[in-house]
Amino acid sequence: MNATAPRNTMRKTFIALLILLAVAAGTTGAWLWQRQQALAAQAAATAAAVEAFYQQSLPDAAGVVRNMTEHRGRVVVVNFWATWCVPCVQEIPAFSKANTDASGRVAFVGLGIDSRSNIAGFDERFKPSYPLLVAGADGTTLARALGDEGGELPFTVVIGPDGRVVASHLGKVDDATLKGWLAPYLTAGS
Repeated sequence: MNATAPRNTMRKTFIALLILLAVAAGTTGAWLWQRQQALAAQAAATAAAVEAFYQQSLPDAAGVVRNMTEHRGRVVVVNFWATWCVPCVQEIPAFSKANTDASGRVAFVGLGIDSRSNIAGFDERFKPSYPLLVAGADGTTLARALGDEGGELPFTVVIGPDGRVVASHLGKVDDATLKGWLAPYLTAGS
């Protein structure tokens, strides 16, 4: 028997393993690079959507135009809602209470995907402590850009003072979630 045969077999096996490892490392590296590029693109798109929010000038329930630039540099809770959306209406009292409790340290804005007359009627009846603005159907485009892929309601986004989205939620926001979002901004000294 040839003594070099086992050595050649081991060498071939070793080379095959090295090639397999190199292919696996290359594939993993390519996947990680693509993932990083996708995350960077998503972050850029979200930043652009936040900027689009700040550029909005929308009428409130009384018809007074409000500029969202007034919220730049502040924590702002943006709630996309409609008068016909039962979970939307159910969460407004909690948002109203949280807005009152925040004493100006956090801003709340309700962007109604609805008509001005419907929003005005709702505002008159329920009198929330924060502005309900008329975004109309265009509000759905902004909600989608901020992460509401299906354009469903309610959809809530929290924008930090640095202009980054720090939280978002599709569906009715419960009290514990809302308190958790706001706690870092409502502690003493903030």
